[in-house]
Parts: sequence; structure tokens; C-alpha cells
Amino acid sequence: MISKNNKALLASKNGNYLISLVMLLLITSCSVDRSNWTGIWQTKIEYITGIQSTFELELSKGMFNSEWSGRWEAAEIMQYGVIPKLKVTNFNIEFDFVDVGKFEGKLLQENILEGIVYGLDGKKDTLRFIKVDDWTSNMPARVNENGLAINNWNYSSPELMDDGWPIVDLRNSNVFQQPLNRLFQNVVDGKYQGLDAALISYNGELILEEYFHLGAQNRIHLINSCTKSVTSLLIGIAHDNELISNINLPIRDYFNNYTDTLNPSNWPVSLKHALTMSAGLTWQENNIPYSNPKNDAIRINFSSDMYRYVLSRKIAKGGQPGEKFEYNSGLSILLGGVLLNSTKMPTDKYAEQSLFMNLGIQQYFWQSVNNQVHTGGGLLLLPRDFLKIGQLVLNNGKWNGQQVVSESWIKESTSFHLPISESKDEGYGYQWWTGHLNVDQTKIPIVYAAGYGGQFLYIVPDLNLVALFLHHNPSDFNLNHTIAFSEMEKFIAPAFLLK
Repeated sequence: MISKNNKALLASKNGNYLISLVMLLLITSCSVDRSNWTGIWQTKIEYITGIQSTFELELSKGMFNSEWSGRWEAAEIMQYGVIPKLKVTNFNIEFDFVDVGKFEGKLLQENILEGIVYGLDGKKDTLRFIKVDDWTSNMPARVNENGLAINNWNYSSPELMDDGWPIVDLRNSNVFQQPLNRLFQNVVDGKYQGLDAALISYNGELILEEYFHLGAQNRIHLINSCTKSVTSLLIGIAHDNELISNINLPIRDYFNNYTDTLNPSNWPVSLKHALTMSAGLTWQENNIPYSNPKNDAIRINFSSDMYRYVLSRKIAKGGQPGEKFEYNSGLSILLGGVLLNSTKMPTDKYAEQSLFMNLGIQQYFWQSVNNQVHTGGGLLLLPRDFLKIGQLVLNNGKWNGQQVVSESWIKESTSFHLPISESKDEGYGYQWWTGHLNVDQTKIPIVYAAGYGGQFLYIVPDLNLVALFLHHNPSDFNLNHTIAFSEMEKFIAPAFLLK
């Protein structure tokens, strides 16, 4: 039984609660509803001249506190992260804009956010975001004209174009189609996310050309560290033309402007050591995530001089150049300096003159950092053009009958030089990976280029086969939903391994 005093106290408490609730409702009715801010916002940014790409951010607010948080993603360039120093007040928003500057914006409508990016370089750009239902990276593999998912995969013959590729219809070949049907049905079913392009050449003819997600026949795609393998071909061409005399000579001979950085007695690194990633330098890359700011492959991109960044590194304690493989993108970047010194032109210009022109490659982009071409991972190519690189290697340096790179360089650069693990089943050549596919208890030799985010160019000489897979999967480190080596063994090779 409640006493009169307790009843009065309870009534007083309830009255205060109601007054507080009314005041809270009045306050929030004069401000922007939290739900107007929360969600995914999308805009277009020109990362590369003439190419618009999506940039998305997701805003959320804690249920029991006033803290706003956010994350961002740029699917096509395979970058993502958290949004630091995020501040939201009524109709206004401020946050640091991904190493570029600061963004200050205003909510114009429930689904439109507009503001200005104040760049670190003093420039200003206006951005307009619209609210969307989901991340671009989560979109279905294929959609129809109404934006609905297409749930069935049906093969279509590659398009005949004036780009040097002869075409053959898979249905008119002796290829076992069932494994391919299963693989690409899995793609549209959503098992493999982020696949942009899948192309296969067989017996020198383009037999499969499929585009999903962000991929398109006429859109160049970032190939990341596959760039290293293209750079190896350029070193080979320069070597063929005697612009590079001996790959066993010290690499310091190509960097005479860096004598203040180099100590010759402590830098016995040869060009071959750089090609095989066996320089033995103090370098952190594969042992820590790329999201870690201490990763040298990330830090070098923010240095004022990429060549100096690598040349200033010492030989690791107890190490010796040539002893073992250790993944090092900095050594690949040094190869660009070697090409610049030996050919007297930037790598992209030399590539255009000595390689791309011979393959009919006209549309490409090669990123630079402070006027140094990024030969460790900055190249973008059309999928059909990138497949030509693989066909060139399969043909021992020939494209359409023309010897572009010497057969001797192709053989040497794609051979096993050093093991990449204790098992010694897989190895490394001159910026190319080597290994074996295990299919029906048969070991099939394979050479391939591999890049961050799921970029793979596989060359299988015994099957006369080249397979290309391009993705935008920066966080799929274990390749759980990326078409890669295991899919080559399970689906691709069995289709072409004739009984």
C-alpha cells in the first residue's frame, strides 16, 4: 500500500518526467532528425582525368551518446577507411577528407548533402552527395534496366573488334563448358563478390569476355601490383636493345644523382636483386597490413622522392642480397628509375613507344607520384589490352607475329628463381610469380601476375591458355569471394584440360 506522501512524491516525479519529455520533443523538433544524416551518401570524384568514380561515406550516431562516426569507401580504386574528426550539428557537417583536406557541408534536402572540400594544396572543390540504399561494392553482379539483379548467367560470344583479338565462340569449341557454367552462375548468385571482368584466351583466340559489377569493355581498370610484371617486360625490352647491359651490375649505377643517399659499400644490390625482390633491405610490407600507416608500401606514396625513400634503406641485419625472396614494392619502383636513366624517358612514355604501340594499346593511364611513374602498382588498362600482355608472354614475346620482347627474356623472367616459402612449390621470377595448378592429380605449370584487390593474370602454357580476373576486393585478403588460384584449379583448368 502506497502512503499519501509516497503518492505525492511519485506524482511529482512523473510530472517532472513529463515536463522533461515535452522539452526534449520541442528541442528535437527544431533540429534535424538523426535519421536524415544516418545512412550511406554517394558522390562522384574524378580520381583520374576524364573518369568519374564513386566515393561513398556512411554516417551513424551512437544510440546512447552524441558521438557521430563514419567510414568511407572508393570501390573502383579499392580504398576504404574511417572518417576522422567527424562533427554534425543540425544542418551542418565537418570532417577530414581522406588525406586531401577538410569537408564542410550542409544538408539541403533529406537526401542531398552539398559542401566544399578545402584541399591541403589550397584548392577548393564542391561536392554533392545523394543518399543511397547500399554501398556500390554490395551491388549485384549484374542488373537489368530497372536496376534489379539478373540471376542467370548465359554465355555470349566475345565482340569482334579492331583491336587485334581473333574471336571464337565457346559453344563451337571443344572446351568442356560445364565448369565455366557453374563458376559464372556462382558469380551472379553472389558467391563471388566484386568481380569486374573475366576474360580468357585459348589457342590465341578470345573465347570468353564477361563483365560484372563495375567492369566494362571500354573502361580502364586498376591492375595494382600486376604493374610490376608489365615493368619487367619493359626492362626486358631495354635489355634487348642494349640500353641495359647487364642485370648483375649494381643498381646504384642508375642513380648517380643520389650519391648523397647511397653508400656503395653498404648497398651491394644489383638490378637482378631488384627484379627478384631479394635485395635484403629493411622493409615492412607483407608483414603488416596495408591499412597500417607504418607499411612502407603506403609510406612511400607520401614521400617527396620515391627513389630516395628506397635507396636510403640499409641491408637488414644478418641479411645478404640474393639470399631470399622478400616482397618489396619499393624495389619495383626503383625499376622505373632504372628505365628513366637507361632510356632517357619516363616509364609510361617508354611503355607507349616500345610495348603498348606494338600491342595496339591506346587507352591507358599510369599514375605518378611527384613526377615519378609508379612502377610498383599505378597502371590502368582496358581488360582486353591487359589480356594481350598475358598472350604476349604465352607466345614467348610475340604478338600477331611480331617479336616485341625477346624469347630469351620471356623465358628467363618467368622462370623460377627463388622460392617464396619454405615449401618451394611456388616461386618468383623477374616480377612474375610461378607455381603449379593441381588438377586431377596432374601438376600444370603456371606463371602469373597478381595485384591488390583481386587482380590476376594467369598464363598456362601447357593448356595454351591465358585467364584474366579483375576485382575490386580490397578487404578480401583470404580470397574468400575472389576468383583466384583455387578457381583456376577447380573450374578454369578442368574446362580446358582435354580428355
